[in-house]
Amino acid sequence: MKVIYPVLFFEESNGTYSVFVPDLEKELNVSATTCGSNLEEAMNMTEELIAGLVLDEMEEKNKIPIASKIEDLSLEDYEKSLDIEDWDYKSKFKTYIVVDINQYAEKWGKELVKKTVNIPKWINSKAESLRINFSKTLEEALLQKIYNEK
Repeated sequence: MKVIYPVLFFEESNGTYSVFVPDLEKELNVSATTCGSNLEEAMNMTEELIAGLVLDEMEEKNKIPIASKIEDLSLEDYEKSLDIEDWDYKSKFKTYIVVDINQYAEKWGKELVKKTVNIPKWINSKAESLRINFSKTLEEALLQKIYNEK
């Protein structure tokens, strides 16, 4: 599934970018803002922001915000709503960002996967007597293995 949202980009005088996703900000009542040290990074960060917010809504079984038409968004009106004094940017533009939610769900989704494991009976008995959460323990061990072996 792909989602498409109009996004506002402001290029700062130092070459960095401030980015805003008004539809997500308005509908989810969150700060849907990110930045990047250059345009490519700003676009990647925006894609991740959109993916994260939309994926969270989907996993909570909430409706995904509907995208506005890009022509209905005004850079000037949004800039005024920010109420930033002496904002030193050199250009601004709006564009659509397309995000493949399935791609992000595979990588970052919270959906649980059932696995069958075999352990010695004595370990099973001892762990149960200590009331150890098998799923949580396996998850922690896998995370440690993943991040300590890189």
